[in-house]
Amino acid sequence: MNYICHNRFKKIGASGKEYLIRYKDTVETVGKYIAKGAEAICTITSDDAFRHFARNDDNNGLERGKLTYKIAYAPRRPNMDNDYRFTEAEIEMLRTEYNRFLVDDRVAVIFNYDFFNADIDELKELYERLEVA
Repeated sequence: MNYICHNRFKKIGASGKEYLIRYKDTVETVGKYIAKGAEAICTITSDDAFRHFARNDDNNGLERGKLTYKIAYAPRRPNMDNDYRFTEAEIEMLRTEYNRFLVDDRVAVIFNYDFFNADIDELKELYERLEVA
């Protein structure tokens, strides 16, 4: 599968080598790894994969990465009156309407592999519903 870097990656990868993968650089999968050539960077289900790379087989990888990053990792919104990323109403909406995108049995909202590989239209809809800035 084809992935694209939506957030620069400068870290030591799974192969033990330091990598600098720039914005818009493409990488491929080798088994369960995102790799540059035959060298493993990270597993496809790792936090590094979710934060830095997005599936790009439909040429929407940069937009997918931007949306998933803003929904899952962006700082707390300024209009929030607590330390949580989502309001109670948003958490309820996520748990009832988008439960397939959440890790099961968690107190906190943690997004799963399916969320980071979701259809671009569905991500846009969720982004708008959450009013993430």
